[in-house]
Amino acid sequence: MESEHEEPKQAAEPAPQAAEPAPQAAPASNTPGVSRGKVILGLAVAALIIFAAYFATRRSPLISTAGSPATSASITLVTSDRTDLDCVSRKGIKGFNCGFSTEIVNWQGDEQNKLKPYYTLDRHLYLIPGLFLEPAITKRFQAEIPNKPREQLKRFAAHCQIKVIGKLTGVRTRWVANAAWSNPEDIDVATVSDCKVEG
Repeated sequence: MESEHEEPKQAAEPAPQAAEPAPQAAPASNTPGVSRGKVILGLAVAALIIFAAYFATRRSPLISTAGSPATSASITLVTSDRTDLDCVSRKGIKGFNCGFSTEIVNWQGDEQNKLKPYYTLDRHLYLIPGLFLEPAITKRFQAEIPNKPREQLKRFAAHCQIKVIGKLTGVRTRWVANAAWSNPEDIDVATVSDCKVEG
């Protein structure tokens, strides 16, 4: 009788030993969950970086054109530039247009809305409407002897506040009336204010 009661006790003893491996298996079962969490977090960070880069590139043209503040620029001029300089573009911007819509077709518009190409002293090219209507430049223009040959004109600088408002693509320019047009290029369009003349 005693032996029959002892056998169940011996059979019951291994049960705690069989339960011991369970805690060891737990970390292995959690490992895929931790890896998946890291992968998801990494993908989320990468997506955020890509979105931020895309957003920055989409905004950059606005910052460099319409959204840019006015800055100082010195434009190099002779008085004959008022009639000699011109550009060709089928497109306009904010009501401003080149003097020609094609190489042979004039755009009929007022000087204040007519774009012309001008270089700054540091050789940046802009299309600017009505530059010679600025009071200081008008005064300088009127002080020059009329109909003087271009090569005899004194070059001067107009120090202005300049604000880029956009860009025109495929623009052709010329620097002397009736001369050949340049190859097409993309040029910033800007307005000016508060010009002061030197020279």
